[in-house]
Amino acid sequence: MKIALLGLLVFAGSAQAKNFEFLYINASEGNSSGGHVAIQLGDAVYDYQYKNAHIRLFKHDANAFRVNYQLRQNRSIRSADIKISDVTYEQVSHYFKNQYFQQSQQLKQLQAAYSNHALLAALLQWKAQKPITPALSELLPRLLGAGLFYPDKNSPTLPKSTSNCKTEQSSTNISAELKRQLANQYGKDFLVQKINALKSTLSQLKPTVISELSSYPYAYSEHYSDLSNALLALQTLQTSQPLTTNSCFQIKRADMPINHAQIIQIRAFRQSLLRSAHTLIVSKRPDWGYALFITLARLIVIEHSLQSRHWTFLDDNDETVHPVSNQKLKLYPQHLQQQRHEDEKHLQHTMFALQSEPDLQESHYVEMEIAANRYQQWLNSDKTGVLAYKNQQAVPRKSLSLNDFLLTELSTIQLNTALHQQHIANNDLTQHDRKHSAYHLITKNCVTVLFEQINRAVSGQSVRLLGGFIDPQTTFIPFQAFAAVQNTYNVIKIAELPAYRQQALTKMYAREVDSWAYTREANIFSSRLYKHNPDDAWFVFFTDDTVLLRPLFGAVNMLAATSQSVYGLTRWPFDNGKTLKIGARGMLASLPELLFFNIRKGSYPYPIEY
Repeated sequence: MKIALLGLLVFAGSAQAKNFEFLYINASEGNSSGGHVAIQLGDAVYDYQYKNAHIRLFKHDANAFRVNYQLRQNRSIRSADIKISDVTYEQVSHYFKNQYFQQSQQLKQLQAAYSNHALLAALLQWKAQKPITPALSELLPRLLGAGLFYPDKNSPTLPKSTSNCKTEQSSTNISAELKRQLANQYGKDFLVQKINALKSTLSQLKPTVISELSSYPYAYSEHYSDLSNALLALQTLQTSQPLTTNSCFQIKRADMPINHAQIIQIRAFRQSLLRSAHTLIVSKRPDWGYALFITLARLIVIEHSLQSRHWTFLDDNDETVHPVSNQKLKLYPQHLQQQRHEDEKHLQHTMFALQSEPDLQESHYVEMEIAANRYQQWLNSDKTGVLAYKNQQAVPRKSLSLNDFLLTELSTIQLNTALHQQHIANNDLTQHDRKHSAYHLITKNCVTVLFEQINRAVSGQSVRLLGGFIDPQTTFIPFQAFAAVQNTYNVIKIAELPAYRQQALTKMYAREVDSWAYTREANIFSSRLYKHNPDDAWFVFFTDDTVLLRPLFGAVNMLAATSQSVYGLTRWPFDNGKTLKIGARGMLASLPELLFFNIRKGSYPYPIEY
């Protein structure tokens, strides 16, 4: 996410070149409700978060981090700028980059071990001619790119598409030309022989057990899915399989026709993609099947564009999309309209910029594809009431479950032996992971682990390099941690970054009578700033900007949250207790208000993110 809420908010304390900042995020309802801490190194923010009973290191873009907390979660941030030398900065920055990389690799290996186990179990089910259970199917690796050509019966329901893209003729043309090129260079039986060779390799692939996380071998499940993807991609070419009707769409606008000059550019780009497809088929890279799927799919939509004289693009919606409901779309209509206008302008810019370029380069085409997808999702939302807006994605990832493409000649004994070995290894790996990264409310939380890693990053020289030593064993509360940083490290500046609501209220007070503006904005019914977010618990009064009235307002809020909890009991059979959980969370957020403390802030979940 690079930009959010364009034109809505300009953040103070933007990222600088060599800054080392300690950040304290104020308490609020929801995630990290007791407050949170992080460090900022240049334009990167590192923090430790609770995830599935573990404490994990996360890395964020600095602006994106502040958008999420200051704006969406409406939480103020305090920043302590710590004076360090350039050498120390590089040392700390390198340490956290390395920690994040190592964690990513280890989690990837852990996931691969689980995928190995799931794949072996699925192959045993396949050999026994038994159906793969949905629970097992979710654990299997997926065939990336294959979902562009084949519908996935096992995929989560995607937002309804309004396109009906028919590419049979385009697929036939592209497949015929590529097969002719391959036959001319490698012989007429090349494709069949390549397919048979892949089938043989796949069916005889022997399992390798992942038993440790310190090395990064080519996992059996990854190797199996790469081979499966390559095999299916070649079979797709062999049978001239068209795209699914919801895998592409056309831009039919009077101001964006394909003119004669662009036809020449598109044809040249088409030839370039054909050469790429040719190269991929004989490539040694392990993931060439996925790359071939994308190349074939783009060739088909390019051919479709030439035939129809309207730009046709791949639809990049996939199972990772989190649709924005109509209920949330109605929260901020003005901002949505502004974002829609920006996306339309961006599409026009990328289209018109092509006119000044001699050739259509792949980088420019990818930018056009992304811009077209953003624009198309707005059009889809007009018809469906749901916006499937997603982050920038240079390559479509529509995937397919491996369920229907299992193949092996290994015996049941071989598979059971490997399954047993991987099961034992997985138990050991899980125990090892839990031992080193299990979350604990007091001894291993977002504060304690961060200070532990800071101390290690400076090789135990925090007194000399940072100004002092902070003991993680005695510093475990977020607001306490920030006070310790102020009193211990070489802090040269403290910055207060107010939450969105506080910034907006300050502007209102400058334009209106304070008492009237405060009275109006103090409750959710008359507030112009806040519109109820379905993810927030029910409440009536804001208490973050009042102290004397906080217990009274808190009592009313407690009544509202209790009412939601009671209502949630009646909704339990229909929403699996979601409303009840939100109401209970609201009751917990209201309790401190009775004692003059504030946690709840209200959130502003503006749904469009870059």
